[in-house]
Amino acid sequence: MSWKTSKGASAAGESLPKPPPVVLDSMVLINLASAKLLDAIRGLPEAVLVPPRVLEETAGVGERLGYPEAIAIREAVEAGTLRVAREADSRVIQRLRRETRLREADASVVAIAMRERAYLGSDDAKVRRVAEFKGVTCGGTGYILSRLIAEGVLKRGEARSSLDALIAGGWYCDVDTYARILGQLGL
Repeated sequence: MSWKTSKGASAAGESLPKPPPVVLDSMVLINLASAKLLDAIRGLPEAVLVPPRVLEETAGVGERLGYPEAIAIREAVEAGTLRVAREADSRVIQRLRRETRLREADASVVAIAMRERAYLGSDDAKVRRVAEFKGVTCGGTGYILSRLIAEGVLKRGEARSSLDALIAGGWYCDVDTYARILGQLGL
């Protein structure tokens, strides 16, 4: 399932359905905070969910260590930009961990995306493989940037600048992934 935009109407004149929610893992969430795009995601029609374990891993630990991204994440939750998801069933998390050797927070992200029939936002290849095997549609930071473009929240050049700033700031992105993201962004 791919959502290009929720704006506009069908040929019959009805509004398009609201896209499914997106569940973010730690890396995509930190990337959005680093690129100062947490306010921008308010412009998305879909709910943006953060599992409690991801919130603790990013905002909780990050605040204690003094990371500015952690403060931005906490503020986005308090402002309602990010919704804290109801924790997944612990049995599902443990089964995913046992079957796939995912970390607990990553298993939680996959389990919540399964339960919510949500899109999963992760840049981690293993998390995405497991999620796709479980029938969950996935995308990463590039997907979120492309959604922001589709909804008219960001212009293509702004999205590319954000992507380049993430890479300049230390986010690892191989050449093939970079080219694929640029393609998603229509560049």
